Amino acid sequence: VELGSLIALDSKLMLLDEPTAGVAQRETEAFGPLIRLIKEELGASILIIEHDMPMVMSISDRIYCLEAGHVIAEGTPAAIRNNPAVIASYLGTDERAIQRSNTKD
Repeated sequence: VELGSLIALDSKLMLLDEPTAGVAQRETEAFGPLIRLIKEELGASILIIEHDMPMVMSISDRIYCLEAGHVIAEGTPAAIRNNPAVIASYLGTDERAIQRSNTKD
């Protein structure tokens, strides 16, 4: 409903706070293409606060990663994907978690 309101208002800047929290995986996977379409069709800038890193990586031009309120990394998805501080902070050092989140090539 809130996203629809932003679209109806022809917003040029959209702020979304964890839009996929509590959403089924199938719906989360459909959210990325929807956000890309909104961005392209409306020419809107979108700021998303989100923990679903695969989704964030798939839709972002630029990413800022925070830990305890401080920016630990910023850059393109490719730069963030391979940043050791981001991997340790967001995924821990467990190799299975890292592989599951597809952050290593």
